[in-house]
Amino acid sequence: MEDGPILITGASGRIGQTLAQHWQARRLVLLDRPEGDLIRDDNAWTRRFAGVGTVVHLAADPDPASAFDSAAAGNIQATLNVLRACSDHDVGRLVYASSVWADYRAWRLAPKMTWYAASKIAGEALVQAWADERGRPAVCLRFGFFDPGAADVPPEAETHRLNEAALAYHLDEALAWSEPACAVRYAMGKL
Repeated sequence: MEDGPILITGASGRIGQTLAQHWQARRLVLLDRPEGDLIRDDNAWTRRFAGVGTVVHLAADPDPASAFDSAAAGNIQATLNVLRACSDHDVGRLVYASSVWADYRAWRLAPKMTWYAASKIAGEALVQAWADERGRPAVCLRFGFFDPGAADVPPEAETHRLNEAALAYHLDEALAWSEPACAVRYAMGKL
């Protein structure tokens, strides 16, 4: 069912809006609050997955300083519910918005594990399990810092900053991934 429309969760966020604009010629299903509270597993938003070929799961708590409750609900519970909807509606491909924080030590982003980093690592593991069980393509994109309107970029974010052209490139590449397995890739740089 990979040829069906592309559903984007978190469609009104920075990455979601940029991606929807980039993919405007494609058939898109845009999902965001209030029509879809992904933390609650209910039919109000899961019906939107029917007939979808690819899900790009961007909805999350994007704050690296997230507390336990926010990271657990916004990143882990929401991802579990999206994976359940993908399975229930036989979605063919999944692209998951991870973060460079999943590799926080290598990027020297924090001296110790944070709840946000842990939630992104857990999300990647959940997506890997979905891809392995279903025999479907999945890509976990470890996004760098993306804020096209930011005038002052924190020095620690400049090394992994992502511009709009690079964002589009990395998401197009993820959409083209067709191996029945999960790939983890970094989405950083400027084109």
